[in-house]
Amino acid sequence: MTKRRVLGKLCGIDVIILISFLCSMTAFAKDDVVVLKNGDRLTGEIMGMQSGELKFYSDYMVESVRLDWARVERLESKSTFMILLVDGKILTSVFRLLPSNSNDIANFIIGPEPKSTRVQQLDVIRIIPAHARFSKLLDGSIDFGFSFNSGNDQYQTELVATATYRTGSHSYTAALDSSFSGQPKGTSTKRNQFTFDYRKQLTPLWYAGAVFDLLHSDQQSLDLRTSVGALLGRNLKQTENTRLSVFGGLAGNREKYSTSTGSPESTNADAMIGADFITFRFAKTDLRSRISLFPSLTTPGRMRLQATSNLKLKIARDLYLGFHVYENFDSKPPVRADKNDLGVSTSLGWKF
Repeated sequence: MTKRRVLGKLCGIDVIILISFLCSMTAFAKDDVVVLKNGDRLTGEIMGMQSGELKFYSDYMVESVRLDWARVERLESKSTFMILLVDGKILTSVFRLLPSNSNDIANFIIGPEPKSTRVQQLDVIRIIPAHARFSKLLDGSIDFGFSFNSGNDQYQTELVATATYRTGSHSYTAALDSSFSGQPKGTSTKRNQFTFDYRKQLTPLWYAGAVFDLLHSDQQSLDLRTSVGALLGRNLKQTENTRLSVFGGLAGNREKYSTSTGSPESTNADAMIGADFITFRFAKTDLRSRISLFPSLTTPGRMRLQATSNLKLKIARDLYLGFHVYENFDSKPPVRADKNDLGVSTSLGWKF
């Protein structure tokens, strides 16, 4: 093989490598622009916005950063996003944010002119890339707590994990709450609960949904309660950092109690009434609570209550200190067992 042919092949390989490199750079290059109110300017990719935090990434950053949405002055992007507003509307389009000296000016522009929609910046509560991968549409947290008492060698663990997937007007949430306490030479108790929740936004104010719940509680001698329900809810308040909604519906459940109480099984029908409350402050606190009442339709006078509340105090980036409270109450259990199962725990958590 002649030297000229060898050089020709090498040059051809170099050209291919150069073209591949340039194509990869073009594929990953993003020209979204964020300008903060202090004058800082960032160029890269808008990853989304939720809970008052704008997630942004650039190739000169080791990892993505979270910016206070209220301190963003201007945004420019050519990509398409799903945008959720405080009135419940969901719009899918391009957007831009213009500088504003007043909170009363509709400076957030959704869609191309002249048919664009204009709203105030703080009326936008969530921004999701329209063509994001599954992992980009998933958010949640994992908490783990442990305590030990040397006086009686008693220990307790608590694991709480939640994950929510949102796409368009649909949301799917799975939650696991597991606690265990015991002593090396004594008895132990455990409690496990798994909940799957589906919500569909029907109008800006109204939503429909379904819930599936599994509960085991040694405290209440409950081997397993399986519940399935359907609900209709309404958003009472929805701002840039606070949301309050109420819901009602019907639920059916199948209960099995421990053998020490005769292992009875029963099927019941309940009404369902509840409320969800969420409030958060940028880089400080995040509080999420739910309370549900279940008046029995098959056992007169029986009332069950389920409530959970989670407070998160940010430590650094995605790490936080968590406080978790749960309550399960049954006014008329079908066996001789505790009516109440209450737990309080602290933990270290990670948000994703």
